[in-house]
Amino acid sequence: MDQSNRLQLHNLPSSSQIDMKRYRSKGYLHFDKRIKMEHVYQKIQDQNWVAGHAFLPFIHYKIKLNKYTVKPDVTSKDLRLCKDQKFFKFKKPKERMIYYASHIDSYIYKYYGERLNDAYNEYAKQKGINEIAIAYRNNKSGENNIDFAKEVFKFILQQDNAVIMALDFTKFFDTINHKVLKENIKTVLGLDKLPLDFYKVFKSITNFSYIDKAAIDEYLISKYGEKQLKKLKKQGTLKRIMNPSEFREFKKYRIETHEEDYGIPQGSGMSAVCSNVHLIKFDASLKKWAESKSALYRRYCDDLIIVIPFAKDNKTSVNALVDEVYEIIKEYDDLKVQEEKTEIRIYENGRIKTLENKLDKIDYLGFLLDGETIKIREKSVFKYYSRAYRKAMISRKRTKVRGIKTYRWKLYKLYTHLGYDYKGYGNFISYAQEAHEKMIELPVRVLIKNQVRKHWSKIQGKLRKG
Repeated sequence: MDQSNRLQLHNLPSSSQIDMKRYRSKGYLHFDKRIKMEHVYQKIQDQNWVAGHAFLPFIHYKIKLNKYTVKPDVTSKDLRLCKDQKFFKFKKPKERMIYYASHIDSYIYKYYGERLNDAYNEYAKQKGINEIAIAYRNNKSGENNIDFAKEVFKFILQQDNAVIMALDFTKFFDTINHKVLKENIKTVLGLDKLPLDFYKVFKSITNFSYIDKAAIDEYLISKYGEKQLKKLKKQGTLKRIMNPSEFREFKKYRIETHEEDYGIPQGSGMSAVCSNVHLIKFDASLKKWAESKSALYRRYCDDLIIVIPFAKDNKTSVNALVDEVYEIIKEYDDLKVQEEKTEIRIYENGRIKTLENKLDKIDYLGFLLDGETIKIREKSVFKYYSRAYRKAMISRKRTKVRGIKTYRWKLYKLYTHLGYDYKGYGNFISYAQEAHEKMIELPVRVLIKNQVRKHWSKIQGKLRKG
């Protein structure tokens, strides 16, 4: 291969400079054995080795998530009242496709994903789009969703009048055009042709193979029996799903291949950065338009928010502004707006309103702004209390059986102020505290602390119940 066209990856660090703490091995079962990064880091930096590497199939399964939506009435049998938070919620089922890579493949994806991220960061700075994408970046150290939401809220509150558009692309990862993605990767890397190693990684997430987890579970049960399999998993003595010879026979009848020219598996260390690389031209187009309107545009993966100032005496221009944004999106064939999740709001006279002039709020990155107050999204608070109460119930039951207080420290660490900074990690309470302290710099009332102020007494109440 022409050495001049080999992937240099912007001063790729030597193996001695790799932060191996960020490459922790995980204990899930796959077709290969769990392995530590220090045993493979030289290989994954060897371009010839990666170019010749045989990627194992992803393991695939579906999960059904219950997305909770707040509603003001109780007419539906699906609605339940959360008395502690005084709002209603109903389950909105959503199916998510899960694909997870083998242990060594996951290291490769993470490593090449980081190198592509480095290249993307440089490209984004050069092209003036560095501030647009806020998800899956490795150059936003010290910043999180609190900072990103605060920036948008601050911009809104600085305007006299503004249109706020919050959009979501439909099945974004499932519709990524492979040809466009490949060209954009080459553009970001500054290459006319992908080197063999990088091309191999690219092909493994576009023309990827997978095996359904249900078929694997069926195989393991038939081999060990349910009782013995459960015991082996609990003891950690089952190191891999099957040995290489068993795998070669098994995959003949169970392996499936994604052969479409669009879609990548969400979840690999490579897929995340590809979502940003895929949209470099779109981001540049929409940013250029936003600048012409003195507007702010930010994107968190496939969630977009655009804040467009407008003259108070020119309210008829709102629909025209919205139409212009949709026209830009239409220029990109694989981008489809999820209409039911689109929110268009007006900020005027210090309040967020609907197009019908009713008082409302904007929901961004888990925070709610109505123009006068900022809170954490009710669904997030409800989820926090639901999980805390569930853990408290487990602790109460175990304490009753054993006669001594059981499971309390874990409960406190995860769900109370006592776990505020446990071994460098926070929890929902510490996140709420941080959010409150940062948001109070804005010219509105911040109610975040009030939302969790009684968390200790509520959890203690659940521990004492019964």
